[in-house]
Amino acid sequence: MRDLHLLPFMVLLFILPFPGTVALRLVCLAAAFLVAMLLWRRFAPPPIPCKPALAAWVAVALLSLPGAVDPAYSTGEIKNEILYTMMAFIAFFAVTRREEDLRKLLITLFAGAFTICVLALESRARLGAWMDASTYGGRASFVGYAVVLAPMLLLFGVLAGGRRLAAVAALFLMVLVTAFFTQERIVWVTLFVQGALALLLLRAYGLSRLSPARLLTAVALGAVLVGAVFYSVQDWRFKDNAAGSLSGDSRLGLWPGVARQIADHPLAGAGFGRGVLAKVRPDLIPKENTLLSHAHNVFLNYGLGMGLPGMLALAWVFLGLLREYWRFCSAPDEKLKLVGIAGIVLVVGVVLRNQVNDMFIRDQSMLFWALSGMLLGLGGRLRLETH
Repeated sequence: MRDLHLLPFMVLLFILPFPGTVALRLVCLAAAFLVAMLLWRRFAPPPIPCKPALAAWVAVALLSLPGAVDPAYSTGEIKNEILYTMMAFIAFFAVTRREEDLRKLLITLFAGAFTICVLALESRARLGAWMDASTYGGRASFVGYAVVLAPMLLLFGVLAGGRRLAAVAALFLMVLVTAFFTQERIVWVTLFVQGALALLLLRAYGLSRLSPARLLTAVALGAVLVGAVFYSVQDWRFKDNAAGSLSGDSRLGLWPGVARQIADHPLAGAGFGRGVLAKVRPDLIPKENTLLSHAHNVFLNYGLGMGLPGMLALAWVFLGLLREYWRFCSAPDEKLKLVGIAGIVLVVGVVLRNQVNDMFIRDQSMLFWALSGMLLGLGGRLRLETH
């Protein structure tokens, strides 16, 4: 009963990646935000970080509405991608007061991940394919999910240790196997970069005893392994299909046209929202691949919607988050350093993953901001305790 206030937060983390849960998500989000507001003084959170960057992000999005090609659509997207995500960020920032809060929330997150992996692997074994229209979601969605899970598993595993570390390793292996069956390539590049960065930061801040030679060897072996998996997936998924080759990728033909559209309207775009490409320049969408209904790059989509100000505002948000986490890494407290490293790996992973397919929307963006709120809420409190 003591932690009853965590219930809507825990349910939200569990169900967030599952398709068809929008109504329940919003109920849990509203309940979590209400709990945070009612108990704000009791929770006594530290000052909210990154306020200038977040304010600029909101301002640029709102200023795009007068010139939007479809104001109703852009208004709805601002509600989904900014209002709801900031509610999640603030609520989780306020509620994560102790390491125990973080552990309980992450255990719920991992329970959801385990369930999704079981459903996906069972479906693969029974049907022989990944079914995008399923209870466990699409393959592109799972890639984004895996990328945010990785730093959280690292943080939880190091903090928990003992038998829980073995359970964390088992779940991570399960996530990797599931990711392999998505046949997505970017997940391996992103996870490799996240892993190499984590090893480097752990050693740089005195949390790992790996010698430079062993660190270099580990990274080199990881690169070879990831390269092998990458090209195995490439061959498995596309085989003799030239459109699936790296040089024949449809996105390479789309991006120059998108860039020219942004250059033609550098100060104002077509309005906030990933779907503005189909509204303002449908001629850019390849007829042989209508799935490219948006730019498949988060910064290019922001440029289409809000011009260079939108791209700069988004970059400022990510850089502001990285700056906060870097401050945690410089603190003497080891737990705070771990939180900072996990946060850096989280941001880098999400940015890299969304360079080839913009999935920074809906459940993906809400989960990112919820986890960021948890890390910054706990980290901010630990930082105040060390000063």
